[in-house]
Amino acid sequence: MQRLDTPGLRPTAPVGNAPTVADPRQAAFQRALQPLVGQTVQGQILAKMSDGSFLVRVADTNARMMLPAGADVGGEVPMAVVAAQPRPLLQVGTGAPQTPILHTQPGDAQATNSRPLSTAAALLSKAPLTSSENLPQLDRNTAQATFSPAARAIASALTVAYTAPGAPVIIHGKAPLAGAGGPEPQQLGQKLQSVLGESGLFYESHVADWAEGKRPLQDLAREPQMQRHLQAQGQSPAETLARNLAGPDLSAAQMINQQLHTQEQGKVQWHGEAWPGQKMQWEVAREEGDGRSRGGGREQDDAPVWRSGVKFRFPLLGKVNASVTMIGDQVHVQVQSDTGEAADTLRAWAGMLQGALDAAGAPLSSLTIGQAQAAEAPPMSATPGASDAA
Repeated sequence: MQRLDTPGLRPTAPVGNAPTVADPRQAAFQRALQPLVGQTVQGQILAKMSDGSFLVRVADTNARMMLPAGADVGGEVPMAVVAAQPRPLLQVGTGAPQTPILHTQPGDAQATNSRPLSTAAALLSKAPLTSSENLPQLDRNTAQATFSPAARAIASALTVAYTAPGAPVIIHGKAPLAGAGGPEPQQLGQKLQSVLGESGLFYESHVADWAEGKRPLQDLAREPQMQRHLQAQGQSPAETLARNLAGPDLSAAQMINQQLHTQEQGKVQWHGEAWPGQKMQWEVAREEGDGRSRGGGREQDDAPVWRSGVKFRFPLLGKVNASVTMIGDQVHVQVQSDTGEAADTLRAWAGMLQGALDAAGAPLSSLTIGQAQAAEAPPMSATPGASDAA
């Protein structure tokens, strides 16, 4: 007989192992839990196994799991359905999302009753898990784990850039604001403005001003970000290679962190010398208007509140703290000293302060001069309607 091969057909060839088919019970369990995500279901405890685990019926499916102490056969345990895909996730009880999460599988599930999970642990719990038989064996001869160069660089950047929550951003002055002798107030004010404006904390807003033609490029060149850029442009290829091999610029990471803290807290501090040998601490803070009436009209109530405080230690007056609060066009000044004698001296010169502010176009709304933590200091009114409190 003549052989006729069917067109398009070829002999079969051996193939590798076929992929494992998913457990139909697992798929059915996932389908049952899908509409229940975000809800609380009751698990019925059917039996307790010899190894201490329990057989629990959840969503018409029997699952084996470890339960917290006090679980009894025949009772019920509430479980919140966290997710159905890629694998069922349940949490014991109806508490906050930080409560322990259960990884459940039909017939073989596990539950823990450990301490609340951190955010990182909760995220890791959703990652694919590796079975125990596929994990490497660890013993005393196992080499200690080490970070890759990239991981070490990231860890160093995070360590350098870290700022404790609530801690103010502090700028440390590298040189006195004024030379020896009595500083000119106008010169000192310009220097104070420069140490904040050129600190790099507000670099992006200054770039926006430059793009709109409101700020010259020379101003940007004095800030750390532009200085790093100009320095990198002037490097030779060998210097650029050495800089790249040294790792990331940790000072840039620290600056970004300081910018974020300044934006969040709305305040910044400067520590340095007002003139050679004279230490000074200065803080500037911005607060939103709270809408309460201060006698200046509705517009005044909604105006932002600026607070500026300085701390000195003078040879003759000792410690002196001064705080200036500006609410719209209102200026309120509070001065405190360590001794009553110093407070009396400051009161004697209060008229000169008032006259200087009047000449500068910022008349005083109130002035308070007193001794810190001393209620016996006599009050003194500096302006009509204003009083000094000890």
